[in-house]
Amino acid sequence: MSENIESTLNYYEKALLNQEYGVCSDCNQLNTHYNWCQSCNSKRFQQDFNKWTSGNEFMDKFIQDAQLKARNHYEAIEWIPYNRLRNIKYLAEGSGFSIVYKAILLDGYIEKLDSENQQWIRSFYKLEDEDYEHAKHENIKSPLNKNEKNGLSVVIKSLNNSSNINDNFLNEKNYLNFISSAKSSNSFSIPIYGITQDPETSNYIIVMHYMSLGSLRSNLMIKKYNLHDKYSNLSEVASSLSALHNCNLVHGDFHSGNLLLQHHRSVFISDLGLSQPVDKPIESNEIYGVLPYIAPEVLRGNPYTKAADIYSFGIIMWEMTSGIPAFNNIPHDFDLSLDIWQGLRPDTVISMEFPNDDEQDTEVEYLELMKRCWDSDPDKRPVADEIDKSFDLWKNKHPYDDDERVLVPGKQ
Repeated sequence: MSENIESTLNYYEKALLNQEYGVCSDCNQLNTHYNWCQSCNSKRFQQDFNKWTSGNEFMDKFIQDAQLKARNHYEAIEWIPYNRLRNIKYLAEGSGFSIVYKAILLDGYIEKLDSENQQWIRSFYKLEDEDYEHAKHENIKSPLNKNEKNGLSVVIKSLNNSSNINDNFLNEKNYLNFISSAKSSNSFSIPIYGITQDPETSNYIIVMHYMSLGSLRSNLMIKKYNLHDKYSNLSEVASSLSALHNCNLVHGDFHSGNLLLQHHRSVFISDLGLSQPVDKPIESNEIYGVLPYIAPEVLRGNPYTKAADIYSFGIIMWEMTSGIPAFNNIPHDFDLSLDIWQGLRPDTVISMEFPNDDEQDTEVEYLELMKRCWDSDPDKRPVADEIDKSFDLWKNKHPYDDDERVLVPGKQ
């Protein structure tokens, strides 16, 4: 294949072309990911279709389709019996009409297929003493039993009023498409392990990966990382946002609190409860989101768009260089919204701490891109693909050097 054709392929397509995942030892077809043959695994999933049901024909078909199409374990979701969740603890009200909890999933998630025994190999860890101690707390639902030894920490998102699989759930279906697109572009999204249903409320629940380091907002110590880490983090965010927009979706509540860290060099996009098809924009009499990140046109009553997400990204760029939340010393009230509407933006006099004069050009380009992102005119803002390419270029200008990484206490 010519270099010109290969240059048009995404990350995932190039990996398949170069046979990076090897060949299946059973069917001799190309593996679609490490230890994952889509052909063999889809047949194995199909064998179990008559062994489980959600009780809802639409839901069953949704999960079955996802399993048949799964190119890797990130895309393989399951129907999870609610009684396999333990230590359910309330965390927060989620954006987009949901409630978020932390829990332990006893069975873990599907990692790969043992082709010899035709059994799924699952990923979990040995439960620790603190897990059993947490089970004793009064605010814990479905406490862990002493005879239960293995499990996996997860986040579960209960979708309010979803018993009839309404539009809120359809948004989650779009999110699954986003996960597939994000994987193809080598970007990062929160893995979904499966779906369950609360027997008390009949609400559907999304079971997702738990990110141990919390949000970018709570880890603003990143401002003291080396330049590669800063650019790498923002490149991952831009790549994920690009994947979302390429699925014809907008986030609608894009801020540093919805960017979660697995470790200091991996940032995952989360909380797409407000994500909607672009041809069905988010419209409401009430404005949702964190005020400093809300685009001025949204404050004027216009619907959320891709350009509104880009505005939010510009504010995140400022946060990554300043180390503090935008407008942290100003009340988040009507006066601030009016000021943003009239053109107020965070102070752009920031130091990127470049080690030599040659890298001052990057600082200028960075500031110019940031200002374009938060331009008052949505049509003048860059698209996510352009932002992604810029940060991919910048991170490659600054090779990784672990000795340069310096941590300081995060500023809240």
